[in-house]
Amino acid sequence: MGNMAAGSDSKIIGHGTWYDKMALKIVEREHRLGRSLDVIRVESGVAASGIPHIGSLSEVTRNYAVSLAIKELGYKSEFIVFSDNRDGLRSVPAGLPKSLEEHLGKPVTDIPDPFECHSSYGDHMVYLLLDALDKIGIEYRFMSAAEAYKRGLLNDEIRDILLNSTRVGKIIYEETGQEKYLET
Repeated sequence: MGNMAAGSDSKIIGHGTWYDKMALKIVEREHRLGRSLDVIRVESGVAASGIPHIGSLSEVTRNYAVSLAIKELGYKSEFIVFSDNRDGLRSVPAGLPKSLEEHLGKPVTDIPDPFECHSSYGDHMVYLLLDALDKIGIEYRFMSAAEAYKRGLLNDEIRDILLNSTRVGKIIYEETGQEKYLET
């Protein structure tokens, strides 16, 4: 901890940062689009396919900072951690049992937990990250892709993307340079 003398001229660090600017952009966009500002949701998608690392934590903390900045602007904000736990296992992470190779390509929620302490491999990996978030005091609502799909929460969005696949592919290309979603 730094030594800060009582009554020093030190300024509070935080106001005017990139996340404050992003929060303001989000509020302005939502207002311009005529959307409700009752609750502004900020979401962080987290992988469930491997052991969480500094990048995983960084992704979540950046988005959490934006959610806090929205609150500082006087709006209610909800921070959601969304587990991409229907993703397929693409490779076996270093240090994990080679027996996982037989499950390559399967959704991580359909793979047994090799440590036998969670209902699936995906649940085990997500637990590790959520445990870290709890320990550092990040407040969030957890959502799982498996549960969202089961409850049909994304049906409208999936339908819209499929009905507009050509347009969506062009937008992805313009934003990322990825050509794989362009029709040929």
